[in-house]
Amino acid sequence: MVCKECGHLLRDSTLVCEHCGAQNSISGQVSGIQGRRQGRTAPQASREVELPKYDPSVRQAAPSAEEKTPVGEKRTYRVKKVMINWVAVAIALVALLFVALIGGYVFLQVTDAGQLILARMGKEANATAMWAYGQELLDQGYIDRSIETFNKAYEQEPDREDMYARLQQLADAYEAGGYTGKAEETYRLMTTVNKEKTSAYRSIVRIMEDQDRKMELATFLTEAYENTGDSSFRRQREEMLPSTPTTDLEAGTRMYERDVAILSAEDYDIYYILGEEGILPEDGSLYTGPIHLEEGVHVLRAVAVSNDLISDEMLLKYNITLPVPSAPYPSLAPGTYEQRQRVRLKYLKTEDEKLQLDYLNNDPAARADAEQKQNDITMYYTLDGQTPTSNSPIYEGDGILLPGGYVILKAVSVNGYGKVSNVLERKFKINNVAFKKFFNNTDEMADVTIMKTTRDQFIKKFGQPNEETETEDATVRGVTLKMTYNWGEAKFVMISSGYVLYSLDTGNSAMVGPRKTRIGQTEAEITAQFRDMGQAHDQNGDRSLYWNDQNNGNDKGKLYHLDDAHDRIDYSYVREDGGTVTMSYYLENGVVKRMSIRYRLL
Repeated sequence: MVCKECGHLLRDSTLVCEHCGAQNSISGQVSGIQGRRQGRTAPQASREVELPKYDPSVRQAAPSAEEKTPVGEKRTYRVKKVMINWVAVAIALVALLFVALIGGYVFLQVTDAGQLILARMGKEANATAMWAYGQELLDQGYIDRSIETFNKAYEQEPDREDMYARLQQLADAYEAGGYTGKAEETYRLMTTVNKEKTSAYRSIVRIMEDQDRKMELATFLTEAYENTGDSSFRRQREEMLPSTPTTDLEAGTRMYERDVAILSAEDYDIYYILGEEGILPEDGSLYTGPIHLEEGVHVLRAVAVSNDLISDEMLLKYNITLPVPSAPYPSLAPGTYEQRQRVRLKYLKTEDEKLQLDYLNNDPAARADAEQKQNDITMYYTLDGQTPTSNSPIYEGDGILLPGGYVILKAVSVNGYGKVSNVLERKFKINNVAFKKFFNNTDEMADVTIMKTTRDQFIKKFGQPNEETETEDATVRGVTLKMTYNWGEAKFVMISSGYVLYSLDTGNSAMVGPRKTRIGQTEAEITAQFRDMGQAHDQNGDRSLYWNDQNNGNDKGKLYHLDDAHDRIDYSYVREDGGTVTMSYYLENGVVKRMSIRYRLL
């Protein structure tokens, strides 16, 4: 509208002109420029509103020079209409929205704060944000949700450089939720991430202590000490376990059998094992008294046990070495002699035996026992070429009479400890003394030849048998046949040419054995026909007549003492086909009652 006083264009709602201060009324007519545009005259009021009268005492702002117009001149105004391009506005708004969306996306995806927001929203976020969000949840008391979040973060990036600290967060959450087993698993995982840091070990120790897992804790403390080098773990272990057992004998080499006592400082039960095999205490023996250590190397292991606590294992190694006697010393030098000779044997102490006595100077009783065992010397000898054993003849001190021909004397010494010396070996040749040959392939019995005489030839010579049966014999190859007679039996084996004799057993005094031996002769008459080295009876009552080291010693002659009334003399040799032929004489009260010859191919 237009001021009635000054003609200035005013807002429709203006009651007081801001140029001249005149009061105006509000009319329902359209006025001003708008009215003129509609072809109307000066503003007319259809109704007037009473306004406050003009107060000339109130100073009004004077119009500017530009606003002054001559009195009575009518003023005219032009208003420029501004057009708004709403399409451009819309495009601009869309562009701004797009930029905002891009910026927001970048903010969420790139920045730590944005990732944390995504994690809080339950969206995919990086591991760092997940660890941070999990900690927020834990601090707010949402334990299970924090554990779930921590595990997702671990699975997403398990090889982080700060993983030790992150796993500590997870372990804290597990413990806060009462998941002690899961917490311990996490602490153990921390020890694999960094073996040298002690915090995870200490947490595991705390859990084991709370659960009273003492033996497991003892083992774990060893692991903790070895990995971290923190001596507090070692001290804690030593304080909780029984002391390691000790002995009253230091480990090392000893030249005397000893008794060893095992001791426990707290007087706990002791379990021990002699040897490297077995687990203590499960496989051990309860210690009840001193352990006797004989000659040899002994590994002694022991633990002390108190309820379910087991000490560290004691391990000691002892080497008990008893002196070895010297070999017998012969009185006769090896060589050739023109008549029979006697050989005497004597014993000389070794340096080890003297050293043993010096070692025991501070223990008179042990020294006396050692002297007795050193002096308790037994000498065993042979003349047949075999190495002496504890069954061989014992040298009695009267001298050994050497037979004629080639003779090999062998002898050993055995002391009171049972230690055996090296073997003495001396070779002699005694001339001008008759001796017999070994039993060999030229020796026959009853004018028959083993593995040559046929079944028909045997029947022709000895007649038809009382009984003839096929048999099985594992000592020969092929089908076998046994023919029984009143005086004994003959056995045949089938070969390419037919049945041939391989065994003959007889009690017929008319049958003549090799070298005209026969039933009814004495032991001396039999042995006089074959090689006899003159060796004495051994500890079993047997006597070796000779022993040929060729063919693995199967060329031999030996008298076997069966019982007080019965003996047997065997002579054997090895054939070219590898089979062994044995001639046996069965004696009763020193007289031959039966004899046999047999072939075996094993």
